[in-house]
Amino acid sequence: MFNILYKEFVVQRTVILAYAAVALLFSVQLIRVDGPLAVISMMAMFFTFSTAAHEDKNNSHMLLNSLPVVRKEIVTAKYVFHIVFGICLVGFTVIYQTIIGALPIETALWQFVIAVTVIVWFISVFFPMYFWLGPRFVQFGMIVLFIAMFTAVPIVYNLGIKHNFWGILDIVQSFPNYLLLVLSTAAAVFFLIVSRLISVWLYERKQF
Repeated sequence: MFNILYKEFVVQRTVILAYAAVALLFSVQLIRVDGPLAVISMMAMFFTFSTAAHEDKNNSHMLLNSLPVVRKEIVTAKYVFHIVFGICLVGFTVIYQTIIGALPIETALWQFVIAVTVIVWFISVFFPMYFWLGPRFVQFGMIVLFIAMFTAVPIVYNLGIKHNFWGILDIVQSFPNYLLLVLSTAAAVFFLIVSRLISVWLYERKQF
């Protein structure tokens, strides 16, 4: 599986550097947005869509399945690669904003946990849908994500701030921090495991 992960990195290294550069611009506020961490999380999701579209365009699945690798390892490598990329992108932003004093350490930690959890849930939904529907899902999903990133998300975020997120934050904050962390992590891990099992089942039945 390490070789597959290395292949993914080598193929996508230029794109990864481009995303890191854009994340840096958001972090230092050269590109000013409300909720930069939310936008960077959306960027990690868009990266997953664009990578899948690139693989479909180049028929990478045929190449991978011609190699002596188990399909389960291919699927697992995709999950690991995209989750690690999301963690690195969000982590870079959180660390930078903590260092410059833009975020208190506790706030930065919680924002990191929330952002990573959202990315894990997204990937857990994305890959089963992708292996089931194929390129059609990628094409439609990229359009929806692009529209959401620049229209729906900023509107919802600003409305949330205006209305104190409709009391949801108060409910969440009423629970002990450790309990929220345990519950959110357990739910994300459980859903991720189920998602991987479904993806492996779907991928092993594909014809290339």
